[in-house]
Amino acid sequence: MPKRLAITLRAAIVAASFAAVAAPAPVLFAQVTQSSTAAAPATPAVVKHTVKRGDTLWDIAKFYLKDPFRWPEVFHANTDIVKNPHWIYPGQVLTIDGSAVKPEVAANVDSTGFVVAQIQTRAQSPTVFASADEAVHAQIRAASTLPPVLTVRQGEYEAAPYMAAGDKLLVAGLVIGPVDVPALGLSSDAGYRTFDRIYVSAPAGTSYRLGDKLIIARATSVVTDVGRVVEPTGVIRIDSIGAGGRAIGVIIRQFEAINEGQSLVPPGQSFESTTVRPVAGSYPVTAKLVWIQGSPRLPSVQSYVILGAGESKGLRLGDQFTLFDDGRLSDGTAAPLVSTATITIVRVTPFGATGMVVHQTQPEIRVGMPSRLTAKMP
Repeated sequence: MPKRLAITLRAAIVAASFAAVAAPAPVLFAQVTQSSTAAAPATPAVVKHTVKRGDTLWDIAKFYLKDPFRWPEVFHANTDIVKNPHWIYPGQVLTIDGSAVKPEVAANVDSTGFVVAQIQTRAQSPTVFASADEAVHAQIRAASTLPPVLTVRQGEYEAAPYMAAGDKLLVAGLVIGPVDVPALGLSSDAGYRTFDRIYVSAPAGTSYRLGDKLIIARATSVVTDVGRVVEPTGVIRIDSIGAGGRAIGVIIRQFEAINEGQSLVPPGQSFESTTVRPVAGSYPVTAKLVWIQGSPRLPSVQSYVILGAGESKGLRLGDQFTLFDDGRLSDGTAAPLVSTATITIVRVTPFGATGMVVHQTQPEIRVGMPSRLTAKMP
């Protein structure tokens, strides 16, 4: 065999060997098809976030809900552990409604509710949600057993303005003045604060008992054909009883400014907490919005409103109404109803139902807007 031909044959054999090694493995089309048709992961009921140093509710809402202005939703769902929205602490575990989070977050939640996969906002972008060490999560879960989230909290019920009879107010006493006189001639016109001691008087023919707890309130506006609005300003505990119906009480909770001349009213029906959630559905109950806390300013999430539907409608604490905008178009014709806000009922009287705004999709909420019961407590 000629020398040149032998060299050419050896080179061809070597090239063929390299090609065999570098050749890609055959594609398993059945496996690819099966993977591509896999069912989408189910939406988690809740998503959990472990607070890290430097976190804020604003950042958490931006990461999980895409909109940082929705931070009140995160706060409202975690008031059992977050008492002040400005202060959250490393190690606290916050829960977020799984149906509200971004799809890319929901797709990367493990069986315990934590985000475990790294999610990229775009190619080569920084990681938004970093993987956490599972051992750290296990320690946090073991150290923090959180109670179930309440549907309505006692503080929300006690602070809620409510509708009473328009012609009279059930009064259980009156704020008279301070027990501890301000020094150096200072005035108490600015009102009283938590733990201040104040004199109160009982109505004629009645008396207090040690330990009685009463609501301090002011009767404000009257809504025609509905009733009078009563706005709680605080809670007082009777600590000392004197002659002539006079007593000394200690302010143990404060919601608004407390001043002389405000009334004491009974605490109302006993409050029973529950973690049961309202059931969404189509219900025949409708009501008009008749009063807004702090009107005429624009209300927002956690503001109180009152609907013109009371106990006769079978309403219960925890029921949810959807508020609609019934405005008009530029030509004067009625515009299609647009969902404006979601309201959770926190107090019910024979004259109206008080709700708290828990979700808002439109900026304007005004008196006269219609609402419909869209989720009812079982």
